[in-house]
Amino acid sequence: MRVAAMLERGAAEDRRRFMRHPVSVGAGLASSNDRPGAPVIVIDLSTHGCGLEVAGHCEIGSRVWLKLPGLESWPSRIAWAQGDRAGLSFDRPLHQAVVDRFA
Repeated sequence: MRVAAMLERGAAEDRRRFMRHPVSVGAGLASSNDRPGAPVIVIDLSTHGCGLEVAGHCEIGSRVWLKLPGLESWPSRIAWAQGDRAGLSFDRPLHQAVVDRFA
């Protein structure tokens, strides 16, 4: 069996499995659930991850906790980092209602 296909080229967000919504939310990012988080800005959000503006170095693969306003700290891993931006992959999905609240 042969399948004809073309590779689509586009922005990274076009290839994401879960739609990210642009947001601008002040949050905290900590390396331990019981420590206060360093300030970050969440710039996009989905049920399975988010993009951040960060002031410090982020180590890809590190386990971190994201503290969004009014919510418990959310366990995550740093999926990518470049300059003052980073992306998180959540250990468990956020409920869609939470994403909708911030979007």
